[in-house]
Amino acid sequence: MKRVVAYCRVSTDHEDQKNSLENQRLYFEEYVSQHKGWKLVEIYADEGISGTSLKKRNDFNRMYRERLKNKYDIILTKEVCRFARNTVDTLEITRELKKSGIEVKFIIDNISTFDTDGELRLTIMAGMAQDESRRISERVQFGVIQSMKKGVAFGNIIYGYEYTRDPITGKKTKLVVNEKEAKIVNDIFNAYLYEGKGAYTIAKELKEKGVTIKRPRKKEKSTDWRERTILDMLQNVKYIGDLKQRITYTTDFLEHTKKQNKGEVDFIYVENHHKAIIDKKLFEDTQAEIKRRSNIYKHDKSKYTNKHTFSSKLVCACCGMSYVGGENRKRKDGSIRKTWRCYNATKYGKKHIENEQEVGCDNERVNDEVLKAIFMESFKEIIAEKNEIQKDIEIQIKKVVGKCESETQLVDILLGEQQQLKKEEFRLLDLYLKEIIDVETYQNKKQEIVNKLSNINGQLEQQEQKCKLKENIGEIIENAKKVVNNILTLKKFSDNVCKELVDKIIIYNSKKFDVYLKGYETPYIFDDKSNISYLPHWL
Repeated sequence: MKRVVAYCRVSTDHEDQKNSLENQRLYFEEYVSQHKGWKLVEIYADEGISGTSLKKRNDFNRMYRERLKNKYDIILTKEVCRFARNTVDTLEITRELKKSGIEVKFIIDNISTFDTDGELRLTIMAGMAQDESRRISERVQFGVIQSMKKGVAFGNIIYGYEYTRDPITGKKTKLVVNEKEAKIVNDIFNAYLYEGKGAYTIAKELKEKGVTIKRPRKKEKSTDWRERTILDMLQNVKYIGDLKQRITYTTDFLEHTKKQNKGEVDFIYVENHHKAIIDKKLFEDTQAEIKRRSNIYKHDKSKYTNKHTFSSKLVCACCGMSYVGGENRKRKDGSIRKTWRCYNATKYGKKHIENEQEVGCDNERVNDEVLKAIFMESFKEIIAEKNEIQKDIEIQIKKVVGKCESETQLVDILLGEQQQLKKEEFRLLDLYLKEIIDVETYQNKKQEIVNKLSNINGQLEQQEQKCKLKENIGEIIENAKKVVNNILTLKKFSDNVCKELVDKIIIYNSKKFDVYLKGYETPYIFDDKSNISYLPHWL
């Protein structure tokens, strides 16, 4: 009595393929019943699994392991491509099975591994199956890329958005904002950029507040926030309404190996794909801040701190050199007292003569907390001018919109040129059909027209985007006012706000400073007579 097992596989989990799998089961039962002396022991089946790799084919691997238990004598499979689409795997496995005295029969291909020419024929069929798999993979990839270019979004949904779905097909259609989650997204960006918080701290605070992510990460069961999750969000262009795809790509169709795309293949980028949650300026500033912190980390592997807030902004009044970060002194309570010192003093010490030249500097060290205090005092002056600042912003925005109105004439000109080129295109076709011009002349002239039309269409799109500002002028002004208000209601020192507003601070000594803010010609003067409420108690 020959003990027989069968293996069947379908490559997707669609309903029609599941029906195909059931049909394959019935087929093998009928086939075995037609052979006397055969007994069907088990049918192994994998659903929704590709044949190019053995990694996830659980039943196939179980069948292969059970050869060692002397469970069966013959393996039945309909055709080579059902067994495997990888030539190397097919040959290695069938050879090992043959060593164990196990025959593999490919019914439709009429191949038995026990035939004298079995391996030769199997090699040919396996190679053809592998090549077919390659062609299928390329066709699928081509289809996916074309869909991406049309704006079809692939991959999992991100926090802050939801997919609308076609009521008939159930397929994803477009991204729409989840207003509740969008508020959290805005809070994350503002916490990172304006409050100076790190990704770890933000994730920790969200967890403490009981906020959960939309779904667990692939290899995690937890719905808690992670540092990596926050960093990914802060760099995701979907939040400004754009779509960037092909973040990963498949390097090997056989193993389905995916690799992070670092420029090896072209990204597919679609602007203004959906409604934005984050303003582009906020996003760009966030990217700059991520880069800045990353550069700091390269030099200092400790966690990110605000220690470089005043870098390249401090100028010594005595010698004109920059102040640099000096010693970090530990207080009795364990806190760190950071100081800044003139570069000349750091390098050469006190002022003295060396090699007949005067070197060094006598200017004093300055404590970091003092600098933060005088910035906050300067900031009070800006707050007092808040209304004027908001008015200036409104005026500037209206100027931009005014330019849009003046460009209406340009749009009319472009539309006229567009119509003229379309007429030329029809005339050209008429000349070709009447055989007045040959095919080469027709194709060259037509290409010239197509190029000109493409250029005009691009210009028209730009003008359309610009003039949309007019329609949303009220919303744009209000959003700008909100941003300004968020900054100007600052209650405590912010590293990011300070870096954005401070142009330079001239240091005369440890208690005398001139603070120059960006956009202000007159400095804010501080000396030992200034009443600075923010100054630390130990001064």
